[in-house]
Amino acid sequence: MKISNYITLVTCTVLLSCCGSNVNSSKHTNSNNIAEASPVNIDKPANPKMRSQALSILAHRIKNYPETYAVVEAGVLTYEFVHDGRKISKKGEYEGSWIDYKDDFTYDYGNYDEIDGSGRYHFRSDINQLVMIDNNKNQNPQEWDVKIAGDVLILVGTSTYGNNAYQMKLQRKNTKPQKK
Repeated sequence: MKISNYITLVTCTVLLSCCGSNVNSSKHTNSNNIAEASPVNIDKPANPKMRSQALSILAHRIKNYPETYAVVEAGVLTYEFVHDGRKISKKGEYEGSWIDYKDDFTYDYGNYDEIDGSGRYHFRSDINQLVMIDNNKNQNPQEWDVKIAGDVLILVGTSTYGNNAYQMKLQRKNTKPQKK
């Protein structure tokens, strides 16, 4: 089976299981632990060589592909579901969590009105790939294949920086989530 067919099959399976879920779960709690600030918590220590390589790739892409795209930067993206390779999050587990990509190749992320972190990114539309480097040097870079369907983005991790077990469903909103 081709890898693209496999990824499509896995993505569809994850989405179908998400849509049918009506589980009432506890809410995701915001933590001061920086490793938990982002839904992608890779259980490996930060690798300075990977970070250096990613910074070079990011600089190259920004120089050679200087366009930004509304598909990523418009509005604020909220986390609907996260699959970490072992299990999928429960409905509402990431309520209040968001990421905001800006047109200057930077991003912020947080929970409700709190900003938990920031970094730099680049999205290449010709290959639908997103590279992210957190400003916190203790976080490894991330690379994602991006599937786009209207105001929904599915991020599928790649093996480049070790986040290949992760998949996320993000929903575009006009503003950051507000506490009820």
